[in-house]
Formats: sequence, C-alpha cells, structure tokens
Amino acid sequence: MRIITSDNVAGFVRDGSLEMDEGWTLAPSALEYLRRNGVRFEGEVSRRAAASAASNLAVITVEGIDKPGIIAAVASEVAIHGANITDLSQTILAGVFVMVMVVDMTGTDGYDALVVGLDAVGERLGMEVSVRLYSVFEAMHRI
Repeated sequence: MRIITSDNVAGFVRDGSLEMDEGWTLAPSALEYLRRNGVRFEGEVSRRAAASAASNLAVITVEGIDKPGIIAAVASEVAIHGANITDLSQTILAGVFVMVMVVDMTGTDGYDALVVGLDAVGERLGMEVSVRLYSVFEAMHRI
C-alpha cells in the first residue's frame, strides 16, 4: 500500500488541488495538512481518500477546573489505545482548563473503546471529556 503522509503530501498538490491515483491511501495527518492549507479535493479518488482518512480521526475536548496532570492523563489514555495525537491546543481561561485534541485512531480498537476509556479519565479528573468523529465536523460544515 502506498501512503500519502504529512511528510510527502505537498508533492501531490497541483494548483491548489490534491491529485492522486488509485492505489494511494491518504493518512489522517495528510488530511489535516490539506485542510489547513485550503487544498481542494478534485476527482472521485481524492474525495474517497479524504473521507476514508477523516473516518479515522477523532476530536477530543476537555473542559473543567484547572489542575495538574490533565494533559498527561488524557494523552496516556490515548496512547493506551494506540491512537496518535496529531494536533493539540489548550488554554486556561479564568481558571478553566480547555483543550482540543485531534487523534488518529488508525490501528486502534476503534472509537467506542476510546470513548469508554476517556469517559473514565474524565470522571477520575472531574472534567468534562467528549469524543467526536472528525467526520461529524466535516458534515456540519457542508450543511
């Protein structure tokens, strides 16, 4: 299998569009690069590849009163499930910790197992933790 990753994706972009042939797979990290850079998905092969890559991404949000160890606890649970953190942003506003994390679930036991594990982490920390598929956000932007 030939994979387009964040390291080589720029070589597949021509005139602001992704150009790929059958037989290539788009890694979720490459999808994020393409989205951030406003690259269009031209042709059925590119659109299918983008949809497939998005199906392996989850967006995790964490909110609650700030305390030590939040990022470590969430990141550890993500690692236990074999997911890979591809993007993370966090801030503290008036003592409230807020984090958004994007993870690649390729090779994990899937979304449901990740949700169960992160729900337990949220309960243990006293934080609100939610996990949503990246494809849900994409669908909301198409409406």
